[in-house]
Parts: sequence; C-alpha cells; structure tokens
Amino acid sequence: MQKTLLDYWWVPLVRGIVAILFGGLVIVWPGISILAFLAIIAAYWIVDGAFSIYYASKAQGWGWPFWGGIVSVLAGIAAIAAPGIATISILIVVAVWAIARGLLDIYAAIKFHREIDFEWWLALSGAVSIVFGALVLRNPAAGALAMATLIGAFAIAIGIALILAGFRIRTFRNKRRPMGV
Repeated sequence: MQKTLLDYWWVPLVRGIVAILFGGLVIVWPGISILAFLAIIAAYWIVDGAFSIYYASKAQGWGWPFWGGIVSVLAGIAAIAAPGIATISILIVVAVWAIARGLLDIYAAIKFHREIDFEWWLALSGAVSIVFGALVLRNPAAGALAMATLIGAFAIAIGIALILAGFRIRTFRNKRRPMGV
C-alpha cells in the first residue's frame, strides 16, 4: 500500500490547490448568494471526493480514503438536490461534512503512522476540519457573510496542509527510490 500512496503524492497536492482556490473565491466574493455559494461548495465537495475515491482505488485497499471521498461526494449531491435549503441547514451540512471528513482523515493518519512519516499533515488537516465543524455547529445562525469568510479561511488552511502533505510524500518517495526509477 505504501508504494501506491507514494506514487500518487500529487493527489493531496491537487486537493490542496482546489481547496485554496475555493477558499480564495469565497473570501474575495463574500456577497455571493446562498445558492451560488451552495453550488461552489457542492462542486468542491464532489471534486474533493472524486480525487479521494480515485486515490483509494489506486491504493487497492479502498478503506478510509474511499469513505472520506464518498462522504464528500454525497454531501455535494445532497447540496445540489436541495438548493432551496435554509441557510442554517446549509451551514449544518457544512459542519457535519467537516467533522466527518476530519475524523476520517485523522483515522487514516493513525492507521498509516507506522508506514509513513508524514502522517501528521493529514492529522492536522483532520483536526482543522473538526475544529471548523464544531465552530459552525456552535452558532449556525451567525451571519452568512461571516460564515463565508470562516469557510474560506478553513478551505485555505486545509489546502495548505494538503499541499504540504503532497510535497512531503513526494520528498519521502524520492528519498526511498534511486533517481530515474
């Protein structure tokens, strides 16, 4: 499994870039309507989930990256299927998704800690997800613009952690293999 994870080091990198682009868009454009915001979040969840499912399929174990991807894709589909949902409900879905995804990422980091030496980046992204979800659940009725800024900051933080994880995986892979292999 470790060989496959090392070969696909770029998947967390792509997830991180998409997260940063999403977060930047939300921060730069905080006045978007809830429906447009929901469409952006749904697209992000589906892309993030699709990459996680792809990563899991290449790992040949399916396991937790697969289930994390399923959670993301289902959240995206649910957001598209019910666009008229109230703002509070949307924010609760965001919070539940962030907590579920964070728990799955932390579990994956714990599960792989004996096989890899960069698992703490994955655990960090999971912890940030859980904290974010808890903050949103604490006061989901807060203003939508404030929540958009918090969601943007969350996505950028997750994106940075995932990009660093991707580069760390690549560095680890390059140290383990002779050049040209």
